[in-house]
Amino acid sequence: MVFSKEEAEDIKKQLLIQVESLPNENKDQIKKYIEGLNEEQLEEFLKKNNIQMNEKESADKEKSSSPPKCIFCSIINNEVPSYKIDENKKSIAILEINPLSRGHSIVLPLKHIPTEKIPKNAMSLSQKIANRIKKKFKPEDIKIETSNLMGHAMINIIPIYKEPLKKIKLEDNELKLLQDKLEVKLRKKRKTQEKEKEIEYIPNKEDISKLPKIKDFRIP
Repeated sequence: MVFSKEEAEDIKKQLLIQVESLPNENKDQIKKYIEGLNEEQLEEFLKKNNIQMNEKESADKEKSSSPPKCIFCSIINNEVPSYKIDENKKSIAILEINPLSRGHSIVLPLKHIPTEKIPKNAMSLSQKIANRIKKKFKPEDIKIETSNLMGHAMINIIPIYKEPLKKIKLEDNELKLLQDKLEVKLRKKRKTQEKEKEIEYIPNKEDISKLPKIKDFRIP
């Protein structure tokens, strides 16, 4: 059952209180992510992470409860839905659901690591996504910057257009359209029909012995 808007806002307030108690320098990013969830996304987030919220609990109890599980780890483990557009052995690229501009994407290392330990292939994947965004959407520039959310390193790929950057909320159908434009689609292996090589048939002795014998061979 999907939360009502009022219930969702109450639950978000509780989560924000928990985030406030975290010793994390990226509290603002975490708060923005939570605030950007709609009712369905919030319910899915709580369900997948086994977070039980009671809107009638006091703030003191909320502060003493354990913090939410890393949202990025949940995405990587397919516990929370996302809009994946590419991946390699050590990282994945997804669309930002509350983008600053059209095509805003995020590259996540598969391991829960700090920013200073971002693997090289995560950076190379970011550049690959940036090139794809340039080709598809023709931005004036692309900004690539590292940061982390809940202790999980991330790389933001932010296209720059004439319009100023502004965080917006996209609907599922809009995200799916962007995903369709940027996603790497597995190419179907073409079944190449090999030309049959004409193999010269050389009969062996046994084959020759089976041929009918011609008694009278004449040239006309």
